[in-house]
Amino acid sequence: MSTNTPNTNKLVEESYDKIAAEYLDWTLSTPSPRLEYLATLLKDLSNPSKARVLELGCGAGVPGTQFLAKSCEHVTGVDISAAQVKLAREHVKDGSTEFVQSDMLALEFEKETFDAVVGLYSILHLTKTDQVVLMEEIRGWLKPGGYFVGNFALTGSEGTSTWLGGEKMFWGGWEKEEWLGKMKDEGFEVLKGDVVKDVEDGRDVNFLWVLARV
Repeated sequence: MSTNTPNTNKLVEESYDKIAAEYLDWTLSTPSPRLEYLATLLKDLSNPSKARVLELGCGAGVPGTQFLAKSCEHVTGVDISAAQVKLAREHVKDGSTEFVQSDMLALEFEKETFDAVVGLYSILHLTKTDQVVLMEEIRGWLKPGGYFVGNFALTGSEGTSTWLGGEKMFWGGWEKEEWLGKMKDEGFEVLKGDVVKDVEDGRDVNFLWVLARV
């Protein structure tokens, strides 16, 4: 991986705009515990039908946003890529779902707005420092007893590499124990923290999958 870039958010936005369709195909064809963790979230929520959920990095809206929208009162899907948001609006037309194009770090919500926040394959595109800043924001957006579901890259580093369609992509991540410690420091109770292997382009890539409560 190369050294960190000065404008990582713009890089991520432009790359996802270019590979939106290809990334959708990759998402649907690559095995992932995504729906397993979302199902656990819905099971743990006291009343999913009344839940307000924020999804950070909603992508094209499938399968995650669709899955949440079927059970939750309201889902707010956020993505930095205009192309991804366009696809999401085409795939999820439920009246209880809204989509917002935004950098995650630019979001502003009232405190204790959401019953759950989801961040799958998204937070890992921030610098390591910004990931911790975002987790602090998420802690504030969650209602008491609210849940967080997300996964994190276990790179222990940050930088850019060539990814889908030959596009550059930025990644950042801490090691497992560092992440679990930082989540505890931010006021999260980690209920589940598993290292799960994905296979990307024939390579094994480990992610830390987390279910946590505040």
